[in-house]
Amino acid sequence: MKKYALALLLGCFFAWFNFSCENNTDNFTDIVLDENGDEMDSTEEDDDTSEDDMDESDENDDDTDDTDENDSENGTEVLLTASADMLSNDGEGEQAWDDVVSLSAVKINGNPGRVVFEKRFRDDGFGVAGGRWEQIDYYYEYQGEVVKASEQLIVSFSVPVTQVMLQVGQMDPGEGRQAQEGKTCADGGANRVDESGKWTAYNASGAEIGTGILLDEFSMEGKLPDSMGSYRFLLDTGQQNISKIVIEATQWGGEERGCPTYRASYANQALNDSGNTENNSEFNLMALGYTKA
Repeated sequence: MKKYALALLLGCFFAWFNFSCENNTDNFTDIVLDENGDEMDSTEEDDDTSEDDMDESDENDDDTDDTDENDSENGTEVLLTASADMLSNDGEGEQAWDDVVSLSAVKINGNPGRVVFEKRFRDDGFGVAGGRWEQIDYYYEYQGEVVKASEQLIVSFSVPVTQVMLQVGQMDPGEGRQAQEGKTCADGGANRVDESGKWTAYNASGAEIGTGILLDEFSMEGKLPDSMGSYRFLLDTGQQNISKIVIEATQWGGEERGCPTYRASYANQALNDSGNTENNSEFNLMALGYTKA
């Protein structure tokens, strides 16, 4: 101990032009001695260790970020939920849902439409402006012509994706009418059927790689609880990567035997550009899941 105190004093003396003895004493206040008077550790060594620990922690943080990005690139599922605040420019043109997914709309006549967020009923989701509702509407007759066509909600991906899940809403069960087999709508005696739609998937070259009907029987688990008519569908493209999906409504029941009905008017009749009060299949897009290929 005496030797150690003497060394301390000599250190203070020779360093008087830069540090006070008091400061040097402070620098050694964290020295720990064992029972034999030998030094066990020093503040300087602790500081070096702390800096090393911090650098290692920073490196670990960077590694964590890279892992997250890599996970996203290599198969992490992404789930997007429809909301009004993602729309811009009144829904005209491409609408970015995230950095990979964008939405656009096409009217019955093939002209560009507006993507809208429909919240009139219980199942809120994206649809197309105009028509009887702000949903994806099917029309047997449109502006005085028999068209048997649907508005389109187009989902585009900036990178190829797989394992796409669509959750639709307002696809109400039992709302439609369908002629009995071998008969026409004019024959009467129509059966109750569900509203319905279809999806068509394309690859990066624009080639069709899969299509399917949106009906209860093809959904993942049937109508979701507490919904008017919400269902989830997993798109089967034979494991081929998807670059675009076109979502459309179909004739009630998904077949040609569907029988459109007509109402006196609609709540938004002033915005209805169909030229009639036809009622047929319509629904919206509530959510979308995908995995980067």
